[in-house]
Amino acid sequence: MQQTKRRKVKKANVTRLVQTVLVLVVCVYVAVIFIQQRVTLAKYGKVADEYKDKILEAQLEQQRLEDELEQAGTDEYLERIARDKLGLVKANERVFIDITQ
Repeated sequence: MQQTKRRKVKKANVTRLVQTVLVLVVCVYVAVIFIQQRVTLAKYGKVADEYKDKILEAQLEQQRLEDELEQAGTDEYLERIARDKLGLVKANERVFIDITQ
């Protein structure tokens, strides 16, 4: 009888040890997965912020182009384009050229 009790106790101790080790392994696994997911989420957050910045820049560029399109038919716009891009000047206007450049 003593030996039977000892075997049962020994078997129970081994079973508890195995269960404890399994629970510990599962907890470590869950912790590692959780940490990996946090790192991945941080990376995706940075990517999302970059895309938001690009969208904002594109919206500002679109607004600038829309404003330029509205002004395209005005005399001031045509005069500015003629001066800046074509180098034209008005009659009797003095032109100074910077030779230091």
